[in-house]
Amino acid sequence: MDDRIVVTLEGMLSDPSVAVRVAASAAMDRIRAKKQTPAYLEKLKNGTLEERVRIVFAAEEIGGVEGLSMLLAALSDSEPEVRGAAVRALESNPTPQVLKALVARLPKEDGVVLGNLLEALGRSYRKELAPILEKYLDHPDYEVRGKAIVAFARVAERDRWEQVLRHAGARSETVRAAVARALGEWSGEE
Repeated sequence: MDDRIVVTLEGMLSDPSVAVRVAASAAMDRIRAKKQTPAYLEKLKNGTLEERVRIVFAAEEIGGVEGLSMLLAALSDSEPEVRGAAVRALESNPTPQVLKALVARLPKEDGVVLGNLLEALGRSYRKELAPILEKYLDHPDYEVRGKAIVAFARVAERDRWEQVLRHAGARSETVRAAVARALGEWSGEE
């Protein structure tokens, strides 16, 4: 890294403006954290569950290529807590690379992590994901089915709405509530 950046930021730590000092301090923290990426990736392999979850949150803060590489690595963690946290962190970055990684995890997950994946994919509002999300509309886990319904509603075209409406009379109140939320989320054109 160019030493001038660090020198400039160090100088900004003494700026008369509080906002500038805070921003410079945050930038210095981020630079230090980025330099630790190899160590963080190693901890993702060998750290305790708590350390691995903390690394996911740190990776989200670090951002950029370094943070993204850590979050994508965390998607393959052995613990659902780490994978679920990684999905939540990745949902705000729906790039093709991230969406491809999230879709690839779908058949490998269940429960809460599967629900997180469906929500993240739905929040991308990418119409091409509708056929993938539609496969989960009849999932046996009511929580997962509910998340699939809302996610599908965010990406579905008008001609696919029967798929959501058919769940309005479901036995599960979780599913019925999801249908109600989905009706408010509909992104199809009139």
